[in-house]
Amino acid sequence: MALAISTVPILTEDAAENFVNQSNYNSKHLAGSEYSAQKEAWCLSIIKNSRIDQEKRKNVK
Repeated sequence: MALAISTVPILTEDAAENFVNQSNYNSKHLAGSEYSAQKEAWCLSIIKNSRIDQEKRKNVK
């Protein structure tokens, strides 16, 4: 069985430079790129509270 040969796209010249510049900008300016222990704790509290709520609802029935 033969496998098809396909080319892998590679960024060159201006496209590669634009990609690197955009990646650097995104890592510095987008909210999702920064770790926040406070935000993580807030998310975990939501999950914890939702599980407690689910267990309470099971016990009421």
